[in-house]
Amino acid sequence: MDTSFNIGYLLEMLLPVVGICIVLNKKKHPLIKGVACVGLGLLFDVVMTSVLKMQGFSGTDYADVTPSTYIFVLFWFMSIWIAVIVGIYLACDVSLHEAIYLFAVSYGIEHIFYCIRELVDYRTNGMIADNQPVFYIFCLIGSFCMAYFWFAKRAVNNGKYLIETLSATTATVIILVVVWWMSIIASFNNIGYIHAIYAILACLFILVNQRAQLINENEKQEFRLKEQLWKDTQVRYQFSKDAMAVVNQHYHDMKHQINVLANMENDEKRRGILAEMENDIAVYDAVVRTGNELLDTVLTEKKLICHSKDINMSCIADGEQLRFMNEIDLYTLLGNALDNAIEANEKIADTSKRWISVQIQNKKGIVLLEILNPFVGAIKMQNGLPVTSKKDKLSHGFGTQSIQAIVDKYNGQMIIKTENDKYLLRIIFS
Repeated sequence: MDTSFNIGYLLEMLLPVVGICIVLNKKKHPLIKGVACVGLGLLFDVVMTSVLKMQGFSGTDYADVTPSTYIFVLFWFMSIWIAVIVGIYLACDVSLHEAIYLFAVSYGIEHIFYCIRELVDYRTNGMIADNQPVFYIFCLIGSFCMAYFWFAKRAVNNGKYLIETLSATTATVIILVVVWWMSIIASFNNIGYIHAIYAILACLFILVNQRAQLINENEKQEFRLKEQLWKDTQVRYQFSKDAMAVVNQHYHDMKHQINVLANMENDEKRRGILAEMENDIAVYDAVVRTGNELLDTVLTEKKLICHSKDINMSCIADGEQLRFMNEIDLYTLLGNALDNAIEANEKIADTSKRWISVQIQNKKGIVLLEILNPFVGAIKMQNGLPVTSKKDKLSHGFGTQSIQAIVDKYNGQMIIKTENDKYLLRIIFS
């Protein structure tokens, strides 16, 4: 391992870390937190370097290495590692376990390029030294490109790595620690070039394996999402059948009422039946016209369902604003969002307090879609999304995730707020 004990090693670690983490969802003020942790790492570096120099170890003289030197070298590495791991944890939306895993992956990439430098230095008899500026910068850029273009861009899913298997990630960390420890021993015994060959192979094996696992998890997640969307479509089909049943029932009732009116002589009774018919005909006010045929279909369908469930649904929508969306995406987004709102209203016993408000408009060049409805009980939020309260969590909870996926597809922003027993879904497209 590089034991020159300077800012170089921290820089070598930071480039692949940035490449791995740049695609992740961030916490608040990620840059400030990241810079603070880098500063902490530099402080550890200065302190440990001073201690090692006091012991007479420069990082290049391997003669008469004492056990205490091994210990201080270990602490030197660990201090930098901890600073980088904490930086990942504080800046990115990950757990501590995920931060350790991502650091281990970054270390594997860094170690590959370190070993390449070692081999080149050895094979050229020092003519191209491992710290030769042009070659060194080339390796730094290479580590970032490998981390970002080869690993991160393919393995990430909506700003998150789907790290599912704790045992697999733990094994990855342990193997890389073993590789690191063997590199220390090889360096102190001046056989780093021998270590470099198997270290490159070991790190490549681990990285290829982990990348494949993450891609596989992404594909599984996509399959589960599509499967759930198919199930949702079936549910919406049943809702459509229910809505048509409402229309057919009213049609059947009005036919009989017209026959009764034709033979009725009592004006007071006739007025009563006419009032009843007027109330029945109100269901046809559910037809929505927004200027977007598909949007009209979705909103009308949901409004009919709301009528059958005693839910007052109001709609102010400029359908032209959503013409940029694919028809399936628009149907899925509005369908899921309104189904969630209808389901929330069904839990309210007092039918006079059931309502849904839909607004779609353009405000200063920004397309704003808002769906507001009441709810009862408590809603648990995780990563900005509500967590399903149903026992079968695998089969439920994909509605909001599918909405988020569609919003992300069109570079939009989704905000969910729950205040004063009201649930607000706000989607912004700029």
